[in-house]
Amino acid sequence: MVANVIVLLKTFRLAASLAAFLMVTGCAASSTFSAYPKQIQPLITSLSNRTLIDVSQCLPSECKSSDLILYNMERGRLAQITGSSDSSMADFRAAMEKIRENDEKALISASAIGATAAATLVNDNAIPYEGEGYERVLLHHYQAINYLQKKDLEGAGVEIRRANAEQNESLKRFENEIDRAREEAEKKNVGRGTSRIDTYYAQMDEVAGRVKNSFQNAYTFYLSGFMYELLRQPNDAYIDYKKALEIYPENRFVQKDVLRLAAKLDMREELEELKQRFPIGSQRYIEEDGVGSGELLVLFEDGFVPQKQEIKIPIPVSRSGLITIAFPIYHAKWSAQIPLQVLNNTEFIGSTETICDIRALAVKALQEKVPVIATRQIIRAVAKGVTASAAKENLGDLGQFAANVWNIISENADLRSWLTLPASAQILRTRLAAGSYRLALEHPMAGATTYADVEINAGGKTVLQVVRAGRQIYSLATPF
Repeated sequence: MVANVIVLLKTFRLAASLAAFLMVTGCAASSTFSAYPKQIQPLITSLSNRTLIDVSQCLPSECKSSDLILYNMERGRLAQITGSSDSSMADFRAAMEKIRENDEKALISASAIGATAAATLVNDNAIPYEGEGYERVLLHHYQAINYLQKKDLEGAGVEIRRANAEQNESLKRFENEIDRAREEAEKKNVGRGTSRIDTYYAQMDEVAGRVKNSFQNAYTFYLSGFMYELLRQPNDAYIDYKKALEIYPENRFVQKDVLRLAAKLDMREELEELKQRFPIGSQRYIEEDGVGSGELLVLFEDGFVPQKQEIKIPIPVSRSGLITIAFPIYHAKWSAQIPLQVLNNTEFIGSTETICDIRALAVKALQEKVPVIATRQIIRAVAKGVTASAAKENLGDLGQFAANVWNIISENADLRSWLTLPASAQILRTRLAAGSYRLALEHPMAGATTYADVEINAGGKTVLQVVRAGRQIYSLATPF
């Protein structure tokens, strides 16, 4: 009896020491033991129900934690949708500064070593969140929209250029991460169990296959092209519209803009090639007379990205039998993307068309990291198996039992991602006579028709940002 008590005391001391270690490394402030989607669901619910929420009092401690990049992105997005652009800019800026700090500091640091050690002992949530490539791109994208809403074209231009640069940098980071994971796997002879892991992730192939990679999106390139047009730089606009077209060639508004600028810039050979490639779009590419009219660009962001779910996979470990490891996966059913219809009184103006399936970017980002995740998970399985064996040798069956209980309790999949992002981004671009409009916005998933007051200036351009959250429609128009 006394011996058993001593064993339990030693076990509790081990747990207490580990908890203290996590506090020192800053990991306890993250989602180490609590599923991240549950923490963010109140924000999503408030947007979906249109209930008032004080952004300044939202996630105050989380926005200063080791996961501050992610929490500030969530809060900044919430503020932007609800019209608090100053708060949104501040939160996005805080996330950007932390990302920049992390990228500039040495890869090997005390905090990095501590986080990696904690991840080996506990789970991947112990690693401070750095932001996925597509999230970093969209962070600058949405900051550019904040500047646009303030009619600060210079600031918007800076952010959109950063977004475009990030699309290239994310690819380089990903390749380096894969190389490091491969080296680590070879060094530690990690290989068993990976085929079983690949089988589970194969179910995401269809959705992930909708995009070439998770680092580039046509939505950001298109917004960049539009901003260059606002800045009267048609050559730069043409380049980015072409990039958007390469990524998402199905969008007819992108087709039209590429054809229009090819004609305007006298790109004769390219124009003929484009006409053959897009015969429908070529019938309507000629720029209309701008006298007495202006352009309307609708940026429609629909729904929310799916949330990761947890699956547990048993991994065979020598001397310890099977060790169960938790993995993140997407199980959501993929419904068709529904366009937003825009009307002026009863006159139909047009419907939006998808330019970016952000759901697919999220799935692709997870799929791309499977080799990294698998390597880290198997290394952890081996480490936990060794710990359980050592506990049995030193403390007997009760020690092994305590170690196994700890392994089960601590094994949580990393479900973190930017959850207030939309499921898809769609655009509509058209020309209207100058004047004031009260446009009707109709979507079958919204509760009722929503109206947006829009001003169209002769020879100008107006951006109408529309976000659907549940049955609620949020909108904000900015004329130029």
